[in-house]
Amino acid sequence: MTLIRGSIESKLLQRATVQQPNGVLPPRQQEGEVAVYIPYSKSHDPRTYNYITETGKRAMLARIKEDFDIDVWDFLHDFGKVGTQQKDLIYLFMEQRGIHEDGTCWDSIAKIYQRMRNIYMTKNRRKSYPT
Repeated sequence: MTLIRGSIESKLLQRATVQQPNGVLPPRQQEGEVAVYIPYSKSHDPRTYNYITETGKRAMLARIKEDFDIDVWDFLHDFGKVGTQQKDLIYLFMEQRGIHEDGTCWDSIAKIYQRMRNIYMTKNRRKSYPT
């Protein structure tokens, strides 16, 4: 995965990477993990700052999940107003992003969208009926 230089994710990764501690071997990429290319920066050269802490990994993963949720919302919510079948839209979303159905992906995306939609609808109802 290559990050765009100057993006929030790139800046987060830059802050989360440190010099590799002495005596620590770089971890090998495990199955199911994604390698991330660290963009070059004069002030934070990735040849030196290339070790990410566990806290940094969690922060990066949280940011990627947030971006995914926003992408799901943007894609499905606009079409939802048109009246297209949600099932077909989720499969289209997955197809366009290279997500392969393994029996759980469709359900996970549907649940993410439904949770966000419920929050959105609740906030709109509160605005419509002030107390």
